Amino acid sequence: MSVEWNSFFSRRTRNITGSQIRQFFALTEKPEVISFAGGFPDNELFPREEISNSLFHLAREDSTQALQYSPTEGNFELRKVLGEKMSRDGKLCEADSLIITDGSQQGLDLLGRILINSGDPVLVEEPAYIGGMSAFKSYGGTTVGIEMDDEGPVPSSMEQAIRKHTCEDRRPKIFYTVPNFQNPTGITTSLKRRFEILAIASRYNLAIIEDNPYGDLYYDQDVPLSYKALDREDRVIYLGSYSKILIPGIRIGWLAGPAPIIEKVSMAKQTADLCSSSLGQQLAYRLSREGNVERHIGRLRKLYRQKRDAMLSAMDRHFPAGIEYTRPGGGFFIWVTFPSYYPSSKELLDLAIQQNVAFVHGEGFSSNGGGLRSARFSFSQPSSEDIEFGIKLLSEIFWEVESNCTVKVAGRHF
Repeated sequence: MSVEWNSFFSRRTRNITGSQIRQFFALTEKPEVISFAGGFPDNELFPREEISNSLFHLAREDSTQALQYSPTEGNFELRKVLGEKMSRDGKLCEADSLIITDGSQQGLDLLGRILINSGDPVLVEEPAYIGGMSAFKSYGGTTVGIEMDDEGPVPSSMEQAIRKHTCEDRRPKIFYTVPNFQNPTGITTSLKRRFEILAIASRYNLAIIEDNPYGDLYYDQDVPLSYKALDREDRVIYLGSYSKILIPGIRIGWLAGPAPIIEKVSMAKQTADLCSSSLGQQLAYRLSREGNVERHIGRLRKLYRQKRDAMLSAMDRHFPAGIEYTRPGGGFFIWVTFPSYYPSSKELLDLAIQQNVAFVHGEGFSSNGGGLRSARFSFSQPSSEDIEFGIKLLSEIFWEVESNCTVKVAGRHF
């Protein structure tokens, strides 16, 4: 008799859903496809020589620490370096206030485990990072979208959502945000707006989860002070990562927060994986200590700026005027919004894939059924030449859609 595995699964697995982004990962492995889908670092920009040298020395000189288990909280020297980095960025942070995670995604999962009860509303940006929403939903959280404008989350939308759910006896206690070059929109929350959001968090006793994988990748000007640096009430939990500023393959991130949070996260992590990769931690520490990470970030800013400029320039020249898009000051993403008379972005994606071009349609980034005519475009992986060619191919599709929409209703363009 074959096993009916669905009957074995816990009720909690009903909350686990796949990411629409992951289904496009395979496309990035096909050389004929120009992919604006995955938010990956450029494979060609990894600092291979520095990594190779460091791994050689780690294997010969520091093999005991690099090849053995590490403490659950993470290597102390690495945590000290990260605390110093956060202190330079405006928030005094000791090593004991940090825990190393398997990328910032594990930090989101562990926070979901220790903070969220089934049915809890979790405030998120609208649109929001899919991985964050998925982590919270997997523990039974219900994501509640907060409207965004060019300055970030809209305070009035946030207060309205808090009051509505409080009246329903479901008071929110968490706000999750990606304040710098947000995934998926590329928007950076202004300093003024950060103060306003912190004031609301204080008034309604919210914890803020600040996810900052892109803050070092600014191309025009430095980002505002973090929520963590501005926080005077110890209500901000900060997530950082080496994935975008070094390499994602080592899966090293970090979480900084109040002592009770660090304690509970450490306990949860013990049951999840005992500890993060010792080799990855030692590599991150060595490259950080020797200044290689900062030098690499400087190179990334220059090269990714060129890619961003190439995509924006191609969109400016080729896209129909009715298509709107953000102009990010850093990070990897441009958020594209199509006119209301267009078909859905999912239908547009189907047409694009037929021409071997991919992006991510916007519905998966929405917690309230939005994103129907929006899409996320990533400029991080393709070359500037492929960006130009891919955007031109897409523009031909969009111009044809524009033409068909115009003639459908007796020539009326509505």
